[in-house]
Amino acid sequence: MLRALTLAIVSLAAAAVLAIPVLAAPSAQTVRVNEVSYRISLSAKPKAGLVKFVVRNAGDDPHDFWVKGGGKTWKTRVLGEAGSTSLTARLKKGVKYTYWCGVSDHASEGMRGSFVAR
Repeated sequence: MLRALTLAIVSLAAAAVLAIPVLAAPSAQTVRVNEVSYRISLSAKPKAGLVKFVVRNAGDDPHDFWVKGGGKTWKTRVLGEAGSTSLTARLKKGVKYTYWCGVSDHASEGMRGSFVAR
């Protein structure tokens, strides 16, 4: 009798634990970044929260990718022809972010832009 009661209590406790929903980690927005012909294009406007920038150098020259705003700066390594990498940043709502290629004079030749995370 005591064994049956213990088994029932353990079963109820296990059921209660399993019934508690597990909070999943927030998923990151993926933004594809294409660098070619001294231009940087973003596949979407980055939103506030976790953003994964997937950077691809589609040009012949080496490029990197920098993002700055909200008191933080993120950057990738320099990518050779057909190179790719990613960086993940947590963006703040309403903050203006700038992005550019930091190699040589690429930013002054047009490889730059900005957005406000909404």
